Amino acid sequence: SFGGFEFGYIFVSAQRRRGEMEEIMTKDVLDYFKTICSIPHPSGHEELLGNYIEEFAQNNELDYARNEIGDIIIYKEATPGYADHAPILLQGHMDMVAEKDADSNHNFLTDPLEIYEEDGYLHATKTTLGADDGVAVAIMLALLSDNSFKHPRLECLFTVQEETTMDGITHVDKDWIHARKMISLDGDVVGETNVSSAGGVQLTIRKNATFVESHDQGYKFYVKGLLGGHSGDAIKEGRGNAIKIAGLVFKACLDNGFDIRFSSLNAGQKANAICRDGLFTFQSASNKEELKAFIHERMEEQKALYPLEPLDYTLEEEQSGYVILDSDALIHFLALCPYGVEKYSYYFNHFPVLSLNLGIMETTEKVVELILLIRSENEINLKLLVNEVETLASLFGLSVTPSDEYYGWSYAPDSQLRKSYKEAYKKAYDKELKEVPTHGGLETGYMSRIFPDMDIVTMGPNCIDIHTPQERLEIKTLYEVHDFLKNWLGEL
Repeated sequence: SFGGFEFGYIFVSAQRRRGEMEEIMTKDVLDYFKTICSIPHPSGHEELLGNYIEEFAQNNELDYARNEIGDIIIYKEATPGYADHAPILLQGHMDMVAEKDADSNHNFLTDPLEIYEEDGYLHATKTTLGADDGVAVAIMLALLSDNSFKHPRLECLFTVQEETTMDGITHVDKDWIHARKMISLDGDVVGETNVSSAGGVQLTIRKNATFVESHDQGYKFYVKGLLGGHSGDAIKEGRGNAIKIAGLVFKACLDNGFDIRFSSLNAGQKANAICRDGLFTFQSASNKEELKAFIHERMEEQKALYPLEPLDYTLEEEQSGYVILDSDALIHFLALCPYGVEKYSYYFNHFPVLSLNLGIMETTEKVVELILLIRSENEINLKLLVNEVETLASLFGLSVTPSDEYYGWSYAPDSQLRKSYKEAYKKAYDKELKEVPTHGGLETGYMSRIFPDMDIVTMGPNCIDIHTPQERLEIKTLYEVHDFLKNWLGEL
C-alpha cells in the first residue's frame, strides 16, 4: 500500500532482495508520488526520503552523489546518438511544508500522509500534500527509471530545505553540475514558466532602549484592519502597512508641535508579510483633546489612501509609566524609510523588481527592533537600497544587521532554452506558453548566481492551495508534464 509508512521504513533499511527492489522501482509517475507521500519529509527532516532516492540510484545502477546536508544528484548517461548533445539539469526539492488543520493528530516526522483521490485531484486528509515539490521528485524518478525514450545526459538534482532556509541549494557542490541548461520542476501551473525571481536580504534595525519614568498621559494607539499579504506577491498592490502608517502619523504629530514619547512598538509577525496591524503605546504632555483630534484627522487621510482596505484604529488613554529616550529618532526613521515597490520591470508591465517591506516591530527591556525585507531581481539594486537604509539609520543613531541573504534570477530575454520550450509547448498543445516573473525567492536564483551562463526554465503540474491543508494536485496534469518533458528531452 502506498499509504503505509512500513514500506518507506523497510525500503530505507534496504531489506528487500534485488529482484523485489527492481519490481518496486518499475512505476509510473503517480505511483512514485504516492510512494513519496508514504515517507515523512518535512523541511529539515528529509533523510528518509533521501535514503529512498539513494537506494533508487543504487538499484538502477546510476551514478550519484549525496552531501552531508542531504542533497542528492543522480546521473543518467545520454541515449545512443545523443552523446554530443548538451547535458540537461533537472531539479526539484525534497522537502515539504508541514501544515495541518487544528483538529489533526498527524505527526509529520513519523506518519505517512493519508492521501485520497477526488474529482481528478489528489488530496491529503487535513494536511498539506507536499505536491510542492514532491511532484518534481516523482517526475525525475520516473524519467530516471525509464529506458524507453531518447535524451541527452541527465543530471537530476534533489535538494533539501527549500521551504525554510535554502540551505540545500547553497550547499550543492559546484563540481556536481556540468549542464548549462536547467529545467526546474518547482512550477505549480501548467502552461506557465517562471522567467525570473527575486533575491533578498533581511535587515534588523535596532535602537538601544533607555527607559525613563514619565507622569504624562499614556495612550494605546492600535492600527488594524489592513489586508496584509505576502510581500513577494501583494506588495505590487500598494497595500497599506501598519508600521509605515503609524510612523507617518507620529511624524505629523511631531511636525505640528505635539509631544510623542514611545513606551513600546509591537507590530507584525513575519518579515515577509505586509504588516496588517500594530500596537503603539506612548505618552504625551500635549493637550489630550487636541492630540486625539489631530490623530483622527491623520488617520482619516490614511483611510482615503487605501479605499479598498478596511483600515481602522483605536486610540485609548492609559496610565503613565516609562518611556524610551529619544523616541524622535524612531519616528523620523519610520516616516522616511522606503516602503513598497521601488522599481518596476522593463519587460513586464507593473511587475516589481525591487521592493522593501516593513515586517515586524518588537520592543524589549533593552532594545527596539524593526525587521524589514528587501527583495530584488538584481544584486546591484539590492545593494543600493541596503545602503540607502543603512545611511538613513546611521543619521538617527540606529544600527543595521543584515541576515538571510539569497540571490535573484534576472530575466534573460534571449534564453534559447525558453525559446525551445515555447516552440515545443505550442506544437504539443497549440497554445502559447505564458512567461511569468515572480517577486518571490526560488532556488533558480542561487543557480544563476553560481553559474551565470545557466539557461533556466521552470515547469510543473497544477498544484492548488500549496502550503495549506487544502493543497491538491490535478492528477492528469502530472501525467501531462511528465509526458511533455519526456518528449521534449528528445529534442534537446
